[in-house]
Amino acid sequence: MFRKFLIFCVILALAGCSGQNSKKSGTDLLIDGYALDGKVISIDNSLFSVPSPHQIAKILAEENISYDNQILNPAGNIRNYTNSFKKALNLGVYGADLGYINQYGNTQDAITYFSIIKGLSQQLDLINAIKKETFNRIEKNIYDQDSLITLLSNSFQEIDLFLKSNSQEHIGVLILTGGWVESMYILSKFAMRYKNNQELTMRLCENKKALSNLIKIISHFAEKNKIYETLIELLIELENTFDYIEIKYIYEYTETLNEEKITKVYTKTKIEASDEVILRISEIIEKIRNFVIL
Repeated sequence: MFRKFLIFCVILALAGCSGQNSKKSGTDLLIDGYALDGKVISIDNSLFSVPSPHQIAKILAEENISYDNQILNPAGNIRNYTNSFKKALNLGVYGADLGYINQYGNTQDAITYFSIIKGLSQQLDLINAIKKETFNRIEKNIYDQDSLITLLSNSFQEIDLFLKSNSQEHIGVLILTGGWVESMYILSKFAMRYKNNQELTMRLCENKKALSNLIKIISHFAEKNKIYETLIELLIELENTFDYIEIKYIYEYTETLNEEKITKVYTKTKIEASDEVILRISEIIEKIRNFVIL
């Protein structure tokens, strides 16, 4: 049972990953204007793309950034989450933390955060979201990273369907939001710590589009519950600061995959942002993160 739940935790941490990650600057893959190196969400027939926490953690590892567990949401904070709003947000937060931990292979921290995610998942009734045969396939491929990421990506659809069929689509959106906020917090902290690392700064800035998408997704549920208002206001404050960043996509080449019926448009990104803007973005992200975890 623990083995299967461990797999479930990994699914939550990596859900939505496409497995594509390039050292090339900027958004590597665009289709019809949407970045496909993350999770694509469908709300009322509209598509929204948000990068996965796994990708952010992988970027840090590839940039040889040393592991620092002090940057994670403290395990003791779990006792503060008493409603589904906070539990879902922080399931996403701890999932992002777990993705970061797994990227560096810290076993002890992984065990601690697996336990936290297990508790939150049980409280949100998500344990039965994954089919038994899906667990079996993932378990057989647990040491095959490429196959595992593909299976995990597909399994997210089962979680999404489970939440929709139980009128809990908002839970999935909050998990996604918590994961994004934590990933941006971790990325921004390291971007400020290593100011000469242009890759980290660029990856932070290119989330301008993802943030706009996230606000649209959350706003879909805000009319039904006022608890979303403060979160949206904080995200809009961040969006307004992101407006001072200029992002230009420079076309490189197009690739057509006939069997998948997909056309990939590869681009490079040119980003212009002052040090003051990057600092302000980091400060607002920390404010949003504090609202989520405290």
